[in-house]
Amino acid sequence: MPHTYPEVHHEQKTPDLGNLGNIPQEYEHHQRLVTPGLALSLGDAYLKWYDIHRSELSITEELIQESRSFLQAEVQAGRLNIQNELGFVLLHRCDSVVFLFMNTWRNLNELWNIVYFKDLTNDGTFQPVLKEGHAPAFCVWEMAPIWHERQAWDRYLYSKRSEADKSAYLSDQLTSLV
Repeated sequence: MPHTYPEVHHEQKTPDLGNLGNIPQEYEHHQRLVTPGLALSLGDAYLKWYDIHRSELSITEELIQESRSFLQAEVQAGRLNIQNELGFVLLHRCDSVVFLFMNTWRNLNELWNIVYFKDLTNDGTFQPVLKEGHAPAFCVWEMAPIWHERQAWDRYLYSKRSEADKSAYLSDQLTSLV
């Protein structure tokens, strides 16, 4: 017999929204392109790949190779411990910074990640984003492939999870203007 919950009514007054969530008028929101790249095999993990960028700020092949080599070096050095995992990478080119999100599915239904950034103004190297307290998670453009991957993983979890189902998950990628 399903558990029933008591009906609860909460009356809440809407706060004055005048000072909440204000965005400067000069900000002009825009679309970005999400495209799949070649999957990345990292030791015992296999990751789908996504590039995210403005159409006028493409991601160079050199930056893609640098990102892939960086993740491989992190695994080889033992700083990135992923074993027998499936997941995906987001390489997001912003105006002067690049974010590299490495995401894997763990504990059946949890998305785990580590985030790196690279400052393009000083030709630096990728550095981990250390999170403390209330910290940035994802921007609106990064959330599109994350939502797609959530749905693809959900379809996989509802399947028989055979080799064919794993292949279907790995071939299910997003290409979109977001």
